Amino acid sequence: MAGGALITGVTSAGPSSPEPPWTWATATSSPSPVAVAALTDREAQLEAACGVGEAGLRKVAKQLVDRKIADRPYLDLDGLTFAQRAAGEPHVWPRAWIVSGLALDHATTLSRIEAWRKSFHDLGERRCGVAIGYAPDGTEVVAAVALDALGDLAPLPVRARTGAWLTVDATLRVPATGARVLLLGPSGEPRSVPTSFEHGRVHARFATDRPGEFTVQVMAEVDTGPRPVLEARVFADVEPTTSLPNLTAPGEDAGGTGDAPTQLTNMIGKMREDARLPALARDPGLDALALTHARLMVKTRTVGHDLGDGDPAERLRDAGMSAREAGENVAHAPSVKLAHRTLYASPSHRANLVNGGFDRLGIAVIGDPDGSVWVTEVFASRLRHGAGP
Repeated sequence: MAGGALITGVTSAGPSSPEPPWTWATATSSPSPVAVAALTDREAQLEAACGVGEAGLRKVAKQLVDRKIADRPYLDLDGLTFAQRAAGEPHVWPRAWIVSGLALDHATTLSRIEAWRKSFHDLGERRCGVAIGYAPDGTEVVAAVALDALGDLAPLPVRARTGAWLTVDATLRVPATGARVLLLGPSGEPRSVPTSFEHGRVHARFATDRPGEFTVQVMAEVDTGPRPVLEARVFADVEPTTSLPNLTAPGEDAGGTGDAPTQLTNMIGKMREDARLPALARDPGLDALALTHARLMVKTRTVGHDLGDGDPAERLRDAGMSAREAGENVAHAPSVKLAHRTLYASPSHRANLVNGGFDRLGIAVIGDPDGSVWVTEVFASRLRHGAGP
């Protein structure tokens, strides 16, 4: 999962203004093309350099601009994702770009956004939203939010009645060998929903069996392994929050002052302790496995489970190890804390974090020159060394 920002030439617009109420779309769906008439000529040029316009992403970009002008806190990766869901935008792993200053040169801004685009490694179709705004002192603020769209979602209502049956109807934009839908309810662990997959179409039905917030996630088996493709929020007999919620994940404040892998281990340990789950012991063999894969993600600039080195089970076997059960989480995030937060928020990744059967853990964190981190977490139960062919 990717996230990041470029902020240069920032000029404060004055005291921070109160946070306005958040409004939610009536449904989550894509694609949602941007109306050409809604863009200024400069916005249209920047959007063309960034990717295919998506109305939900433009709404998030406009929020970034408004927040900068009002001197409100910047939306980090988790905040961007929350803004996407409120806007009815279902894709995952957004990245944001923002620049501000007096008398910005448009040609320079255009070249910068084109350079930013080249930092992506897309599997699907680049979707983007661009917005420009001006502070009272004349400061220009330009923001873009972009991501790699691997699928599209037919409208799924944001609000529902308890007991209602809802349909997930998605179309993948990339080759896939399989897909499944996961559901995370107001409490309990994520669970799989019976899913059909044929000719790139994903179909599933689920019931909102109790009041509260549900997260729906579509997972696809693509060339790089299982990957979240689409997400949506559904609120059963409760109203969506109108303020930015506390997005902190359990355990994220327990990192301490050790190195990055130790910090992440502490976060996972505290999260499992609070959930009354068995502790995970760090294993040097799994650490080495995680480090090798994290280095490959950095080299290829790709977040995935199979980057030509085999899936996690194959890599475990090739390293001379076996396990009753194994799992892997991978991420690219602005910080270790945000990596943990984002993985916990994702139903498929949380399933590994809260799996009570796991008892061993391998962790690797590699820093990127841009300040972000690449993370691999390997989980196993009943691990045996020297069990390879």
